[in-house]
Amino acid sequence: MVRTRKLWASLACGLLASVAATGCYEGTDGSGGGGSDDDGGPGGDGTADPFCQDGALPGKISRFVRLTHRQYDNTVKGLLALDETPADEFLSDAAVGGFNNNADQLRVTNNLARDYRRGAEQLADALVVDSDRIATLVPCSPDADGCAEQFIAEFGRRAFRRPLSADEQAQFLGLFQAAPGNYETGSDFEQGVSFVVESMLQAPSFLYRSELTPADEGADLVALSGYEVATRLSYMLWNTMPDDELLDAADAGTLDATEGVEAQARRMLDDPRAADPIEDFHQQWLGMEEYAGLTKDPDLYPQFVDGIAESMEAETLLFAQNVILAQNGTYADLMTSSQSYVDERLAPLYGLQGDFGPEPTLVELDPTERAGLLTHIGFLAGNAYFGGTSPIHRGVFVQRNVLCTTIPDPPGDVDLELPPADDELVTTRQRVTNHTSPDACQGCHTMINEPGFAFEGFDGIGRLQTEENGVTVDTQGTLVLADGELQFTDALDLVGQLAESPQAQRCYLTQWFRYASSRTETQDDVCSLDGIDETLAADGYNVKEMLVSLTQTASFRYRNTVEQ
Repeated sequence: MVRTRKLWASLACGLLASVAATGCYEGTDGSGGGGSDDDGGPGGDGTADPFCQDGALPGKISRFVRLTHRQYDNTVKGLLALDETPADEFLSDAAVGGFNNNADQLRVTNNLARDYRRGAEQLADALVVDSDRIATLVPCSPDADGCAEQFIAEFGRRAFRRPLSADEQAQFLGLFQAAPGNYETGSDFEQGVSFVVESMLQAPSFLYRSELTPADEGADLVALSGYEVATRLSYMLWNTMPDDELLDAADAGTLDATEGVEAQARRMLDDPRAADPIEDFHQQWLGMEEYAGLTKDPDLYPQFVDGIAESMEAETLLFAQNVILAQNGTYADLMTSSQSYVDERLAPLYGLQGDFGPEPTLVELDPTERAGLLTHIGFLAGNAYFGGTSPIHRGVFVQRNVLCTTIPDPPGDVDLELPPADDELVTTRQRVTNHTSPDACQGCHTMINEPGFAFEGFDGIGRLQTEENGVTVDTQGTLVLADGELQFTDALDLVGQLAESPQAQRCYLTQWFRYASSRTETQDDVCSLDGIDETLAADGYNVKEMLVSLTQTASFRYRNTVEQ
């Protein structure tokens, strides 16, 4: 690799280190589309957040939020129309509070900076050998005067999610002109395009969602610029960069008001790209990353065949997309619908007859046997042991993920192995009850065991079971909630009541807030969440409406001047 290419990579790494350490770099202030001409806000006339009328400030968040690896791949695919996914080779993003997009954890280490450099070089190499692909990126004839400048301005606007500053335009033009000789193929113009692309993909303004609109002296809040709002919208609702319509709306100032943000949010939820964050959220919320490593006792579960992990994941993700986006469904629909997507691997586990192939098919499961996400094969098998069920894992999921109850991990010196089955401890329920009976365990296991026992009607790979070791399984129980108790007879009864539970509904909203905002909620966010919760509860808790509502809060359109 030649000298100038190495020099730019070193410059990019230095910029990344600078941003990670100080949150500062030279460039545009991010202004555009107004920002200060607002329709009111906390401390103003109180109308910017329709869910908060008490003047509460938005929660604090970093002004520099790195793209997740999923967002990185989606964005480079949208920019370059290439199928490469460089982030597959990057160091994994760490999950915090169940999600891997927490802004506090999205740091750029030296190793990740090298990953970014390598990814940018690979993408540029793939581009420079494809004249047709380069032609789709260039909005003018390479022979025309000013074509390089026009390409840099238009590509940069999309890559940085805002117009380039004059200094940035000049910098990238200099790199364009220095490009010849950096690649083994391509004309000077094609090498210039590839070198600019390679450089921009390592720039902080690409890798970070930066919010640099300056604060007025003494102000508690900064109204985000139109481009900053557009970027928040696109990465929340599409997990990729804004399209031209969204950037044009930012430029025109229509994102400076809640009505303009709402109109764009509704448009974006009707776009196929909205499927990506729906998938990503449910994939992480339900812990599907564990599916790929699942193993089951082949003697007990011969139907748990190779490739079934992909089938389980596809089933639930297609189901969530269908309920939320196609059917405009509610939280209750997610929890109780008996429709699902089944292929040849899953059909036997559901006891379905018929001709199923490798592709998932939309089916209606028996509503007396299955209801929603928590009776899918994936959830049940994923929260079970190698050779049996696990009421503890299933119960912990209900408490932590469905009810947002704080359940600590067990102490490190606790024996997690259940006692073996014998004449007195015949069923898993009996063994779990015995094992968790000491007083030291009861504080947590009085909450965990009961909802877990509801799912004992499903075995270790999610098949129906009515008996265990010749004894009828007991699926009855009581779940204590913040506002009372739920008495249930089995899993379907439990999930049906959870579908209507205010605590479970609020938890689902809270989980989405954490994912959409790239941070954990704080006390500052309570009034917004309270208002959204009240509005949704009165209208059936429609999921699309929930996502639109999250874009209407002060927390979405402003940032607190006190940075984390």
